[in-house]
Amino acid sequence: MTVDLAGGTAVITGSAGGIGLSLARACLTRDMRVVLSDLDDERLSDTVATLTAEGAPVVGRAADVRKPADVTALRDLAMSEYGQIDLVCNNAGIGFTRSFTETSPKDWDLVLDINVKGVANGIHAFLPAFLEQGHGHISATASLSGIVADPGLGVYNASKFAVVGMMEALALEFLDTDISASVLCPGPVATNLILTSEKQSGVGANQDIHDYLNRGMPPDEVGEVAIAGISEGRYWLLSHPELTHRLAAGRTEAMIDDGSLYVDEFEWTDQ
Repeated sequence: MTVDLAGGTAVITGSAGGIGLSLARACLTRDMRVVLSDLDDERLSDTVATLTAEGAPVVGRAADVRKPADVTALRDLAMSEYGQIDLVCNNAGIGFTRSFTETSPKDWDLVLDINVKGVANGIHAFLPAFLEQGHGHISATASLSGIVADPGLGVYNASKFAVVGMMEALALEFLDTDISASVLCPGPVATNLILTSEKQSGVGANQDIHDYLNRGMPPDEVGEVAIAGISEGRYWLLSHPELTHRLAAGRTEAMIDDGSLYVDEFEWTDQ
């Protein structure tokens, strides 16, 4: 089902920079009004000021997606400012690089609370508004790491696999209605995810992974792929289709052929 976004309103979490900001810019090119949100209030204020100076119809509110009240307040702001919400992008997330032997229960709580419960809080906050108005689209940012696992990213993989499953179930529940869902699964994107997550988690950034991501796709290209895909009615929003197809096919073939573990010949230091 195609989604008409032109002239509508979008709410995007984790949108002070990176993929979230790229989603906002892609929405703005479609004459949408955008409500930006981020945990970093100062960075969010700077982003809103920059976009407003460019003439963009945006407002911002700091929110911690782990707190249902914050997400509900974000919904209320969007409704009071614009009267309707057409698109919600649950994009806020944390990137975590630690082996299982180094990961503590506290680490698991942090990542799952943000990456999984944060998305669930977004669904629970905005779905009632969509049901009342009779339409709306909910998207969430997962990752290629939500389709194929990576050594050293176990807790991150767990969270992103959960997001993929959650969004697929949501999409199936509202099949053949005017409420729809999608999941964004990007591969390497040139953002500061690892470094900004380090500040929040206290976990030292893995320089190899940070460098690998920074050789990746520009964020604005990812945002355009995502919003174009939503408009076209896609569930899977894949910014790196060839890489995603290769890894997903390899994993599935191993599963079907002999039940073996799929191991890709990948190194974070690959160019």
